[in-house]
Amino acid sequence: VISNQTLEAMESTDMIITLGPEIDADGDSIQYSTTDSMNTALGSQSNQVMYNRATLGVETLQVTASDNKNDDVTATINITTSPSSPSNYVTSKDIISPIYGDVPVKGESRIDPSTGVRVTRMTDVTELDGTDDALIVYSRYTPESTDGKFFLVFGTNSATCWLIERATGDVIVKLTVESGGTLGELSEIRWDLSGNDPHRLYYRDGMKFSHLDIASTTDPDTDEISYEFNHTLIKDFTSFSPNSTLIYNDVEGDSSNDSDHWAWMAAHYDHDSGQFLVDAYVHYQISTNKTHVMVPADLAGSNLDAEKDKATFTHRPNMVEVSPLGNGIVIHHGRKWDDTEYGGDGADWMSTWYDGAYLWPLDFDYTTQAPVRISIGASHAGWSYDTTGREMFVSQNNRTDKLDAIYVEGAASGYDNRIEIADHGDFGWSNGFHYGKLPLSKKGWAFVNTYSHTGHSDHASDWGADQLIMIQVKPESETPKVWRIAPSYNMFAGEYRDEAIAAINAQGNRIYITSNWGGALSNREVFLFELPTNWDSVL
Repeated sequence: VISNQTLEAMESTDMIITLGPEIDADGDSIQYSTTDSMNTALGSQSNQVMYNRATLGVETLQVTASDNKNDDVTATINITTSPSSPSNYVTSKDIISPIYGDVPVKGESRIDPSTGVRVTRMTDVTELDGTDDALIVYSRYTPESTDGKFFLVFGTNSATCWLIERATGDVIVKLTVESGGTLGELSEIRWDLSGNDPHRLYYRDGMKFSHLDIASTTDPDTDEISYEFNHTLIKDFTSFSPNSTLIYNDVEGDSSNDSDHWAWMAAHYDHDSGQFLVDAYVHYQISTNKTHVMVPADLAGSNLDAEKDKATFTHRPNMVEVSPLGNGIVIHHGRKWDDTEYGGDGADWMSTWYDGAYLWPLDFDYTTQAPVRISIGASHAGWSYDTTGREMFVSQNNRTDKLDAIYVEGAASGYDNRIEIADHGDFGWSNGFHYGKLPLSKKGWAFVNTYSHTGHSDHASDWGADQLIMIQVKPESETPKVWRIAPSYNMFAGEYRDEAIAAINAQGNRIYITSNWGGALSNREVFLFELPTNWDSVL
């Protein structure tokens, strides 16, 4: 009934820790005890403790649960105490601009004068061999391990990645596969999010899916830390799609929050067309070792019946992913606006499951559960939750110029029931948007970062330009709060890698961003924006 936890606390700040449920499945009351710690006190409920530590560092609490009938069970709670992260909580539409000053050196922190948020430069590309940039490449998955010890930085060429210790900034290793080749953005590296294996990475290589475990040992005489990197093959999917040469989500997609459910396209490269063709869609669940595959023939009798006799799917989607709570697989197709799109046959696919992004059942059995449209297109999108914890797909609607939040399952799900939480024009028409994937602990909010070519002659943005933002997930008519966390300290002038890609960690209190420091840097570096741990309750 109890499990290991990895938590983040702020120095000299009370935090309530729930150790487990008050009663078990048999209705028995559970008594808890923890190892002695000068930083804990009894909570207001018997299954809680209050934690407050005045110094920075990591502490491990051992928790024991007993029902006085069965054997006691134990779990550990790892708590990292970090510096307090202040914020002025700017919710007005006042223009706030960064005060750049000199470019910070690696490890240097600045407090943004308008918002109060701490900004720290985390990388120096001269320490990373073979790359011009240190990058956060997408907003939809976290670069940080769940215990906050490590984060990942990617190289310019998409084929390299470095493991860096967050607290010290030490570059631990350039990640490789067992054969010696490098791992990178194209390997679709993801941290284990379950909390059970905080130093486990998953990646794909051809048709193989593997994990990489990071283990460390400390020499008792020198205190020197050494690392071991152990690769384990989870599954080879060749037999499920023999004509394919790789499984991939097309770089941006993520697994479910428990790192149990995964989705990919199985594809091969076609030299005649010069592109990858999709042979099958694949769902895999690690805990059960179950694989589900959908090929074109499986669509016979559906609104994609025209696919049934084809060897490959007509259209390759922008990406595939699993919803955070594992409710289904999202296949991201673009909106079929007219017959000029997709080789002139776009109109033929309007109102089919190719017409926008759809959530499919995990086993692809559309006869039991029809796919649910959750967006009209494959534009920038991310994930949030309503205040009750129901997952919502948030995206940029280029047809209505609204920012949509859409339930993917249950009552009021689907595109026709969309909630419009904001208007593009309110932020400024020159703004582009990236959406993050918030953790379940931060219910009722959507994370957005904007980028805007402020130097362009047609620029039309002011207060919303180049900002890190949280938006309440509620209809515009209810006036959702818009918290501007901080300016992004970045200049966008048309280059994709300068779109200030930002991703939030699994605790919802640290944002990693690629920035060129207002153009003062000739390359890109990774910066960290720290949020108060309790920002959601304060707001």
